[in-house]
Amino acid sequence: MNDLRVRWITAALLTLIGLYGLSRLEFTNSIKAFIPAAGELGDLSLELVDSPLARRMAISIGGGEQRDEVAAALAASLRSHPEVDWVESGLDENALRAIYELYFDHRVYLVSEQPATQIPAMLEPAALERRAADLRRRLAQPDAMLLARTAPEDPLGLFQNIVDRIRQANPALSSESGSFESASGEHAILLLGLRSSPFDSERQAPLLDYIDAEFARLDAEAGGGFALESSGINRISVASERSIRGDANFISAVSVSVVCALFLLVFHSLRHLAIAILSPLSGFAVAMALALSGDDPVHGITLGFGFVLIGVAIDYPIHLMNHHALSPPGTRPRETAAQIRSSLLLSALTTTLAFFALSLSDFPGLRAMGTFAAIGIPVALAIALFSIPAFMRPSARPTPAQRALAGGFARLVGWLGARAGIAVALFAACALIATVGVPQLHWEDDPSTLVAGDPVLIAESERVRARIADFDTGRFVVGLAPSAEAALALNDRIHERLSRAIAAGDLLGVSSLHSFLWSQELQRENLEALRSVPDLAGRIDRAYVQSGFRSGAFGKFPAAVAAPRAAPLRAEDFVGTPLERAVDSLVELDGRWAVVTYLRGVASGGAIRDALEGLEGTHYIDQKEIVGGVYRGYRRSMVRVLALGCVVVFVVLQLRYRDWRAALLAFATAGLAALATYGTFGILGVSVNVVSSISLLLVLGMGVDYGIFTVDGARLADRLGATLSSILISCLTSVFVFGTLALSEQPALRAIGLTTGTGILFALALSPAVFVLARRSGARG
Repeated sequence: MNDLRVRWITAALLTLIGLYGLSRLEFTNSIKAFIPAAGELGDLSLELVDSPLARRMAISIGGGEQRDEVAAALAASLRSHPEVDWVESGLDENALRAIYELYFDHRVYLVSEQPATQIPAMLEPAALERRAADLRRRLAQPDAMLLARTAPEDPLGLFQNIVDRIRQANPALSSESGSFESASGEHAILLLGLRSSPFDSERQAPLLDYIDAEFARLDAEAGGGFALESSGINRISVASERSIRGDANFISAVSVSVVCALFLLVFHSLRHLAIAILSPLSGFAVAMALALSGDDPVHGITLGFGFVLIGVAIDYPIHLMNHHALSPPGTRPRETAAQIRSSLLLSALTTTLAFFALSLSDFPGLRAMGTFAAIGIPVALAIALFSIPAFMRPSARPTPAQRALAGGFARLVGWLGARAGIAVALFAACALIATVGVPQLHWEDDPSTLVAGDPVLIAESERVRARIADFDTGRFVVGLAPSAEAALALNDRIHERLSRAIAAGDLLGVSSLHSFLWSQELQRENLEALRSVPDLAGRIDRAYVQSGFRSGAFGKFPAAVAAPRAAPLRAEDFVGTPLERAVDSLVELDGRWAVVTYLRGVASGGAIRDALEGLEGTHYIDQKEIVGGVYRGYRRSMVRVLALGCVVVFVVLQLRYRDWRAALLAFATAGLAALATYGTFGILGVSVNVVSSISLLLVLGMGVDYGIFTVDGARLADRLGATLSSILISCLTSVFVFGTLALSEQPALRAIGLTTGTGILFALALSPAVFVLARRSGARG
């Protein structure tokens, strides 16, 4: 097949595959893909990430006396926004009436959490006389109009007790103005429900911008002086993505500019860059198309990782083009490709195996990344060997830069060859760095450190949370049951246990659905306890007559006990009421029902677990503790995977060379570079994390490439300069693609840059020494 036809076929296939991928492009940014399997508690914690409990936002408005009016106007504007599911800003008369209608007829079911003992006690003559005297006093107050209407049917104040319980659960409801306010009364509060996931930055960013613009307009119309602060996962997510995108744009611009300059310097043509980029782009396009051919969307980070392949797979065309330029004039490109084909095949195989180790990860996202690379690298190699030569011309003369690099390395190796001790000393120095530094490594297992959160934004979020209710959203208790009613019954027992923990000082408070809704079982126990009191009507009448009330004035209450006007309260009854959001903590998860209780002031996680001991289906969840433990386990697993990858790569090298010295020298470049990198971090006190371990796979993959080319080139004296100069160009390209990530403000990107950049530089420094030792040892390339 002639070169023209190869060019057309390559261009056509690449175009078709790219168009197919773009037509099916659908990706997700769900955090679940990058959390490893963590057992039931971890899985449960993940399921709650996208539940209605996470799709919330709180807004606080402080400033002048008109803050309630500004908050009300902002709430009215937000209700029409397509990404806002609901807005709560306060309780007006209609809302209060709805709460009355929701609870008043159910008051006989919601009397006491311990009806068997407390209801008989509250209906003792002495207790009733005290209640009668208290009712008389309250009716004499100026604001007793509602009480005067409800007292004949509710002489025991059961409805007021329910309202007090609700207000205690949510201090924002205690405002006398009807608007939600902070505990200090200095801030108006808005609560928002989000239609989309808080991690969906594409939808959340316009909403946040709209809120800022609307508030600025309302603030100006009201004369200024107001301040808006907010809290929500969506704010942190959007801010992090914007920061990462800004870093990526800057770093991409720097690395692309430098790589272009490098190609201009070495090859005196950007045409070589355009040809070289075909290889990794083809690998990326094919891997992306296959990833998108399934039913599930591909993760955005997996696609981003695909671009990392450019820094790895571009090595193959670089070696081909540089060797070709330094070949005798008139050499055809396919002849050059044939000369280095075995080295390219072996380097691609070992790199693919190194990346394939990712597919053994417990992270679904990392498994996808490993598969992506394992597909993309062989495709890139195939393009480099069979298609790239069709775009190249017969060799002419190398550029001055190529001649200088090749000649310089030839002289360096000649100098080292006469001083083999220096080559051995380089190996010994790397081994010493690894021996001293690796034991001093500090592993950072807190996943929150992988993203640089804006400290100003985080402090603002904490202030807003404290104004509403200072509950730790990362610590909570979950009760799991097969049905919603069973979950509510379990929640009654959970609340009882946690109340004891509060009394014991192990806990400061809870935010529980129990403040709004009890199980059907407990509600019926309340009704039966009221009905079991002998002569209920007579008891009430006698006690209240002594306080000056008319005999028979409260006869409607015993009648309501005997024949309630409503069935026990259910979760469905809250739909369409101002308290609808209260039942969001009752969530259906994968065929089960979960009820969530948030905690405040946990003194000890162990004490909470002890308090809940014996309650089947009940779990105390500390998300930071769980994920930290999972990451520690994953880190150990990742080290084992790295070790396994090293063994597999060495075995492949041994099978290829059938000479332990050649295999060891080819592997030494990567192995020592990786160990020396971690040794350097240990000596300098640089913390390492999961991302660092993943990056070490890149060092292993590319370092083995350098080792293979060095060992294979040692047997051909005339290719010495071409081999080492190709390694240098590849190294510099990789450093500028990966190493510039070290400039990032994001810890995860910085870890990739530092680890990969440092490791590649160690591999480059060891390459001439490997070349010298391979020639002196007689290792067969």
